[in-house]
Amino acid sequence: MNNILFDDLYSEATNTMEHSFIREILKVTKSVEGIISFAGGLPHPDSFPREKLSELFSEVILSEGSEALQYGASDGDKIFKDIIKNFEEVPYLNDDELMITVGSTNGIYYFTRTLIDPGDIILCEAPSFPGSITSMEACGARLVGIEMDELGMRPDLLEEKLEELTSKNAPVKFIYVIPEFHNPTGRTMDLQRRRDIIKVATKYRLPILEDQPYRELRFSGERVMTLWEIARTEFNDPKLVTIAKSFSKILGPGLRLGFASGPPETINHMVKWAQKVNVSPDCLTQRVTARYIERGYMRSHIKKIIDLYKPKKEAMMDSLEKYMPEGAKWTNPDGGMFIWVTFDESIDTDKLFEKAIKNKVAFIPGAKFYPKGTGKKNEIRLNFSYPDTEMIEEGIKRLAQLL
Repeated sequence: MNNILFDDLYSEATNTMEHSFIREILKVTKSVEGIISFAGGLPHPDSFPREKLSELFSEVILSEGSEALQYGASDGDKIFKDIIKNFEEVPYLNDDELMITVGSTNGIYYFTRTLIDPGDIILCEAPSFPGSITSMEACGARLVGIEMDELGMRPDLLEEKLEELTSKNAPVKFIYVIPEFHNPTGRTMDLQRRRDIIKVATKYRLPILEDQPYRELRFSGERVMTLWEIARTEFNDPKLVTIAKSFSKILGPGLRLGFASGPPETINHMVKWAQKVNVSPDCLTQRVTARYIERGYMRSHIKKIIDLYKPKKEAMMDSLEKYMPEGAKWTNPDGGMFIWVTFDESIDTDKLFEKAIKNKVAFIPGAKFYPKGTGKKNEIRLNFSYPDTEMIEEGIKRLAQLL
């Protein structure tokens, strides 16, 4: 009996959608014995508070199981929302300005779904996080990259591009930025750069989606107000910026927990999408995380993660300085998980990647971080949070030898 094939029934979006390069690479590198991987954006397993979470999961199931194991509200648990408002020091926030999400990418997807019709344009940093790019493209968006400098997206080029698109009546819907410890470059916008981006967005009446998954992982320098905060306090505009945050980098990505905050009308539409896609975020995980924060564990735990990651970042910086050939340049992030390396234009990092895998070292080629049809071939992203410190030097040495 012949098997029935349904290839001709798949949607155009399904047929044109590609697998995530990063997710596929993680599968490949796990199967290679002895490989040193700088490829993933993975937290180190030592950063997971396993014992405390284990205790709290048991405690919540026994004491609140009748609620925590039941269907929950699509916008998130009221108790957890109150805990988040206190932790983020925004007690004035209304519940209808906040929704709990299944990780921050889930919130980014809902925001995009709320605003985007097929063919609409999103302006993002070039390079940018491919997880967001692909989820936005899955909604039918066209991504237009804006070049960065050492402080992130350049506001002059942003305005120049908006002037060009406006003159063509192009359907631009929003601006997407990762202002802190940017993925993939590690760069951070200073206060003035954030203000300048807000000014451009205000001039062209465009909302901003601010992605902040790494904000708590600051090793050095002064904490900077988010665009979300600046828009509300300095520009008296609580509707301009929607922010997405995550607990993946500070508790564990397996928990799949994040939140988004923005204007009530936008959050309301995002919740309608949540009702259709996820039904609700994980009720049990929300209550466990609420207790974890409420009992004062979170701040000391974040400090432990910083103490774990800072020496790793310094080890990578030292190794790059020691082994990389002349002409290579790299960023020096104040936090987060990534360092961005730029080589001479004669270096094709897609080809370098194939050689590196054979020599048991992995990274992500820079071209994977740009919208379709754009990108540069002489850049790479290196992750320092996952490999052990003693392996970082050996991995950078192997990579440098290939160069």
